[in-house]
Amino acid sequence: MMKIDINLNSDKPVYLQIVNQVVKLVALGEAPPGSRLPAIRSLAQSLDLDPGTVARAYLELEKEGVITSRRGGGSFVSSAAREKPFTQSYEKRLAAVVERAILEALGLGFSADEISTAFTLQMANLREQRTHSNTHKGAISDSQIKEIRFMGSHDLAIELLASHVNTLYPDVHLATTFVGSLAGLVALECGEADIAGAHLLDDKSGEFNIPFIRRLMSNETVVVINLIQRVQGLMVAPNNPSHIIGIQDLTRPEITFVNRQKGSGTRILLDSRLLRLGIPTTEIKGYEHEETTHMAVASLIAQGRADTGLGAQSAANTVGLDFIPLLKEHYDLIALKETFERPPLDKIKEVVCSDNFRNILRSIPGYDVSETGKVTIVGPKLS
Repeated sequence: MMKIDINLNSDKPVYLQIVNQVVKLVALGEAPPGSRLPAIRSLAQSLDLDPGTVARAYLELEKEGVITSRRGGGSFVSSAAREKPFTQSYEKRLAAVVERAILEALGLGFSADEISTAFTLQMANLREQRTHSNTHKGAISDSQIKEIRFMGSHDLAIELLASHVNTLYPDVHLATTFVGSLAGLVALECGEADIAGAHLLDDKSGEFNIPFIRRLMSNETVVVINLIQRVQGLMVAPNNPSHIIGIQDLTRPEITFVNRQKGSGTRILLDSRLLRLGIPTTEIKGYEHEETTHMAVASLIAQGRADTGLGAQSAANTVGLDFIPLLKEHYDLIALKETFERPPLDKIKEVVCSDNFRNILRSIPGYDVSETGKVTIVGPKLS
């Protein structure tokens, strides 16, 4: 179903807002030739508009050759719509906006890799704020796309990885679902994911992820490839107005904390620290408030709705927060060996080990790429 939204507070006439959105969907390939537009009355009702406003928009679109209407049979995207100057001008305007931003950044002395990183991180932030992601794959049909299902812990490096894979290999789509480290490993074991992302610290051995893999997947041969080493700590508002210096400050009555969901590596890290320090969770205001990504936590702090939360330095830096480091941890990608070395999963290793990808990660505060691409094989547990 074609999704169209309007802004009644905009200076632009409502019928032109509808026109522009349909043109945008056609130009981006999200409304392919032959796809049907909502009926005039149906769209008017859903947008709470007079049907005449929608009819005027459709008339303009038909005049421009973007759609064709069949008497009594509805309105459809024209077979030649993608070739029309109307949609081409949209693409040119977008390209011009992007080009101006890139040239301005280059003029300020930023490198191409830094600009690429900033663009990807800002897009990740916008996706978080708008609670949706765009998985458009251009002219390649759904039947041609090989999907890799990622489930696990959130990190901006995963956003970058997905962007690189999806760009370099248009027939491969890395679909990300952020459910936490433990849930990602369980999904991998159950066949609900092709690859998982985790940063689980085993207090007893001091190792990351491997002890948990051995417990959860004792009969499997598993590939563990390091994505990054990253710094975890407390994210706080700029200049740290609450003067937070460590975990102990979470018990102060004036401090509002925002937590991560159960099963996430960050939540497990926090609970381990609280247990070690003898701090009851009931003494932390906001402990029950859970978010599923580092960016969600960082955004709440940036908005002033919380004073602090545990997360990655990269997320804090993206939204302009200050950061109090606590430890460096390993964030690994985990997959079954039998599938990791075959298409399409083999593309993951190619991207992770590429110099371009490592250089982009290296430019992000809080990331250490000294072991990025390092592979460890975890074999079945011997009885």
